[in-house]
Amino acid sequence: MGSVTRAVFGELPSGGGTVEKFQLQSDLLRVDIISWGCTITAIEVKDRQGRASDVVLGFADLEGEVAPVQGTAFDLRKPVELGKHLQDFHLNGFDHNFCLKGSKEKHFCARVRHAASGRVLEVYTTQPGVQFYTGNFLDGTLKGKSGAVYPKHSGFCLETQNWPDAVNQPHFPRVLLRPGEEYDHTTWFKFSVA
Repeated sequence: MGSVTRAVFGELPSGGGTVEKFQLQSDLLRVDIISWGCTITAIEVKDRQGRASDVVLGFADLEGEVAPVQGTAFDLRKPVELGKHLQDFHLNGFDHNFCLKGSKEKHFCARVRHAASGRVLEVYTTQPGVQFYTGNFLDGTLKGKSGAVYPKHSGFCLETQNWPDAVNQPHFPRVLLRPGEEYDHTTWFKFSVA
């Protein structure tokens, strides 16, 4: 008996549409197909011993695809306690670009609150993305001010930027600068206490 399931795989930016994933499954094999170019992303078949294995080379995700964060470890739209969040999702940390909804005008990017001190950082930018990095490669060997030691995940970065690989993705925000054009972007860091 076979089955077919259908799910959202991701969203293309700039209203490019929804990419769906179809999974066809039987007792003998499983085939995964996405609607972007009708691409086969996986064919899982059994060997002599009955062990299933994927025989399609490629990547687990689309280069140039913007995936929704809802229901994933990347859903940081509501406040989370970051250390607990990393543990709950068994993450080694973040080093990912987040695509922002905004124009080239000043728009909200991120808000971080330190519960113990009450300090709040808000970030606004004219950029379409932000790289969020959580100090994944800090190992305690780096010495800081007054001899402070920085172990893994002891700091974070919010780096406003364009989307990675934008130069090769025509549906991403424009990144090339032509002769005679000017480049300008601004990032605002607002500190307060709550």
